[in-house]
Amino acid sequence: MIESIQNLILGLFVGPGGYVGLFFYSALTTTILPGAPEAAAIFVWKIGKSAVTTIAILTLGNYFGTVINYYIGYTGHDWLLVKYFRIKKERIKRAHRLFERYGPPILLLSWIPIIGDPLTFVPGFVRYNFFKFSFYTITGKLIRYIGLYYLVSRWV
Repeated sequence: MIESIQNLILGLFVGPGGYVGLFFYSALTTTILPGAPEAAAIFVWKIGKSAVTTIAILTLGNYFGTVINYYIGYTGHDWLLVKYFRIKKERIKRAHRLFERYGPPILLLSWIPIIGDPLTFVPGFVRYNFFKFSFYTITGKLIRYIGLYYLVSRWV
């Protein structure tokens, strides 16, 4: 049983659609599924796949997942914050101003495991500029995978 699960996972990353599987895995682990795209990256590098391509695929997959989080936050603004949690519009405006000021450094930290991905819902809730969100999120994720590759190539 465990062997068949391992073979399925290996097939996602090694088979003909390996990069496609890696893309979707990294996107899903950014949104709804627990997982470690870092472990997948190390595995893919260890079997000889291109570091540059893998970094690009993982970064874009993670970004795609954060766009889904942004969209959920954006569309959940009215029904979740205002109606369900009954947060007043003034507090939401204040949160927006704070995020305009401190958002970029926060989004650059969206690569941190466990806390980073939930951070990407907030820009949607406060209606943060999507292009700024994209720039800082992609930059943070790219730095993450370049740093990971550097560490792996040095010590593993």
